[in-house]
Amino acid sequence: MATNDFVNDLKSLSLSQSENVYIETVQRLFLHLKSSTPNGLLEDKPFGLSLIDNFHRIIPIFEKKLSNQNAESLITNSFLETLQNAFDGVCLIDLFHSVKDPSHLETIFQNYIFLLKEDYFRDDNNQYDHLVNCLLAIIGFSSVFISITETNLPSNFLFYSLEFTKKNWKSKERVELVNYILILMKIFSKKPLLVPMIIRYEWPHACIQWLITPGQRPSFQTDLHICYILQKLARCTIGVEVLNELNCVKSLLESKEQMKKDHNEKEYSNIDFIQSITYALLVEADEIKQNFLLADQLMCHILDQLITLILNASQCNSLIYQGFHIIEGLVVLSKLFVNDDILKKCLKENNQLFDCLSQLLIQFTSEIKFSNIQLIKDELLITLINLLWSISFQQFSHEKFQSNTNLMNVLSNLSTSSSLYTGTRNDSFPLDLCSLKKAADGILWNLESLRLPLSKDNICQEHLIMISYSHTDAIFCQELVKYLSQYLPIWVDYQQIHSDDVWEEIASGMEKATVIVLIVTKKYYDSKSCRQELSYACDTLKKRIVPIYAPNQQYRPNGWLGIRIAGQKYIHFGRKAFKDAANELLSVVNVDKKLVLPVKPIVQNIVKQEEEENSLKNWTKNHIQKWFDENHIHRDLFILIGDHLLTGTALLLYARHLKQFYRHEYAQVSSNYSKNFDGKQLQTVDFITFIDALTRLCEEQHQS
Repeated sequence: MATNDFVNDLKSLSLSQSENVYIETVQRLFLHLKSSTPNGLLEDKPFGLSLIDNFHRIIPIFEKKLSNQNAESLITNSFLETLQNAFDGVCLIDLFHSVKDPSHLETIFQNYIFLLKEDYFRDDNNQYDHLVNCLLAIIGFSSVFISITETNLPSNFLFYSLEFTKKNWKSKERVELVNYILILMKIFSKKPLLVPMIIRYEWPHACIQWLITPGQRPSFQTDLHICYILQKLARCTIGVEVLNELNCVKSLLESKEQMKKDHNEKEYSNIDFIQSITYALLVEADEIKQNFLLADQLMCHILDQLITLILNASQCNSLIYQGFHIIEGLVVLSKLFVNDDILKKCLKENNQLFDCLSQLLIQFTSEIKFSNIQLIKDELLITLINLLWSISFQQFSHEKFQSNTNLMNVLSNLSTSSSLYTGTRNDSFPLDLCSLKKAADGILWNLESLRLPLSKDNICQEHLIMISYSHTDAIFCQELVKYLSQYLPIWVDYQQIHSDDVWEEIASGMEKATVIVLIVTKKYYDSKSCRQELSYACDTLKKRIVPIYAPNQQYRPNGWLGIRIAGQKYIHFGRKAFKDAANELLSVVNVDKKLVLPVKPIVQNIVKQEEEENSLKNWTKNHIQKWFDENHIHRDLFILIGDHLLTGTALLLYARHLKQFYRHEYAQVSSNYSKNFDGKQLQTVDFITFIDALTRLCEEQHQS
């Protein structure tokens, strides 16, 4: 029977058919499917895709037939079981991998996702299990290659699927359905736009509870997928916060003994590797380094596993080694490489690692369009070039870079024409990974390929302060700049950079500055961009550095940052009033005595009538809109939030609510933003600007 005949038979099924005709038709479909796919759908890809393109049409018919216990339901279940077996393993992934048009996969996903019904998961008789397994397999594996937001999912799917899993996670009878649900959640957990939703429905809480539940473990596959979900969540900033609040690391360690006891050596080895990756993603690199220096076996074990995965997977066409994709190891290594000692250890003990990373970057930038796997290869490129950027800070690596002509050509191309490569920056990537162009510029800068020559024309004769900071500290930076600007000219990126040549403009700002004020935080230390700035200011320009600490900052500088600011006089804004600390900073930068601080004019008391008119309690909707505009808050946030606040008191109450329930509100606002603006993602800087304005509003009301 040809593929067309199979599809025609599939389309001919209807509820109006007689029992005999229905059974005969499904029997033919069953026999053809079984003979055509003894080892999965890959043996005949056109047949497999035609089946999936049309299978959704007869789901309502199969649902109806399965609702009764008779000959029709029996043959239907036999067909579905055979189809489910054809989906097992990597068959669907490889099948969808071959699709050239990404919109085809989007259509497949949309055709199936809303066919899921809560009733399927409420059934205690297993009658729909094979049907649901087939649906989940198609939905899950097609979603690997496409972007998804919360609006693409049934509103309560995460709730009823979790309730089913909680009830049946150790059930031998429902283990296949449980595992298909967990596989889907593993895939969804890698998509940051879905992570807030996953957290709201408390999937991380459930996974950790399953880890530490006493007694015999469930099946190996169930434990494996539970660990995978946690590992994927740990790649996202908000996921890390929640998992650390839930003491995930402790739970991982507590579960090891029972898992080792209940699973064989090979199975436990796979679980152990996933848990090690999760541990590395949740624990700070400096803590791992500290433990490593104390000869902690777990730390040595993690690094050895990562390097082994990367080196071996790079030799495979699929980039998969023992079931793990190379990207899993690269993402973790990119985080650990913020610590110079870990970086040096890995490179010096594995001479082939640098060549491996370089060759992978060369290989994947040389390929043109990557069709439906663009997202995966974009992430690979982003991670590789960020790893090489970290390495380029080490002087001993420069010869390796410069002797590799192909690598230098690739870096030059990415720096000047990265728009040719669609991998710029994607929502699915960890926040600490920079774009291709920015990272390529950073590497070339470290290698002195982009460095501007100093000239007298570049030196500004006036007293100028440059602020060097991490964008995660933007609120404090803006407050500081606002105050200092009353007395001194300030260079700060968000005011002065007006072109795509970011490094050129930053370098120019540093060359003109007489003093670099550095806002010291842990995020500054973690940022390769900040390291780039400070290295140029200290090592090349020999500029005077004044470190300051933001309020509530407990971080103690170490590593590359600690070396460069050791012995410098610093100011801690957390130990005195903001104005007092800012004035102290002005006196410190004014050591040449050329600057005379002007006396600020005394603001006249506002007449009582005007004060009452401007009192927040008298604000109307127009006042609120004016407040949003004056504070440069994005118009979308006014539409989403401000437009629903009718009084100034309501705005103040919302500010206090946001302060108390920040994480939950941020997740909710992000979700609503995506729903209201066609999947667009809320930009962090826009939300920070909003929070900054609300904070100042609360402080003003408190003072009054």
